[in-house]
Amino acid sequence: MSGIATDIKSVYAEVGIKFDIVRDSGIISGEYLDWEPNQQVTKPFIREFFLECALAYDTDASEGEVIQFMPSGEVNGGERYLLMNKTPDIFENEIIKYDGVLYKCNVSGELFRPSGEAEWDTTQTYRKVTSFEQVREVAFALQSESLFGSDMDTNEELGLLGIEKHELYIPLSFGIQELDRYSPVSGEYYRVDSIKKRRFKGVDVCILSEDTR
Repeated sequence: MSGIATDIKSVYAEVGIKFDIVRDSGIISGEYLDWEPNQQVTKPFIREFFLECALAYDTDASEGEVIQFMPSGEVNGGERYLLMNKTPDIFENEIIKYDGVLYKCNVSGELFRPSGEAEWDTTQTYRKVTSFEQVREVAFALQSESLFGSDMDTNEELGLLGIEKHELYIPLSFGIQELDRYSPVSGEYYRVDSIKKRRFKGVDVCILSEDTR
C-alpha cells in the first residue's frame, strides 16, 4: 500500500473522530474517520442528520452498517449513523481512502412480524387482532416524518432521492419485510407497506403507515 494511504489514515487518527462498528457478532473498535456537514445546505435537519465522511483505505465498515461515534469523554459513546455508501478514492491505481455519506439514526425500535395467528378482541371491537412475534429487539434506523415536504424532494450531493412521509432507512442485514411492524417507541406502531430495495446497496428504504392491526 502506498505511503499516501497510510499517511491519510494517520491524519484521521490525529484529527478525526473515533468510531465503533456495531455488529450482532460484536463491536469492532479502533477506527477513525473525518466528517463534516454539507456546507451548501442550510436546512437544520439535513445539516444534523446527513454527514459527509472520509474513511481509511483499509476500513472494515461496509455499506448499511451502523457505526457509533466514540468521542473522548463519552462513557457510553455518541451518536449512531448508517453508512449509506462507500466510494473509493483512487490514486495511481490504489485506493487511498473512501468517501461516504452518513445518515443519523434517530430511532432504535423493535421489529415485529405477524405470527400467522389472530385472536378475537372481545373487550371493545369484537374483531380479530393480529398476533406478532419479535424478530429484533434493537433496530437502529432513520425515520422521517415529512419534515419539509417538497423542500426535501432532491439533494443530489447527499444522495437524497425524496424523503416521503414516514420513510424508514434501516440496514438490509436486519431483514425487514413487508407487513412487518416497527415500533420506534413504546405504544407507537408502524406497518411496513413497501420496501425500496435498490436505492442503496446495504440499506432498505421502507414506506410506513400507522399500524392499527
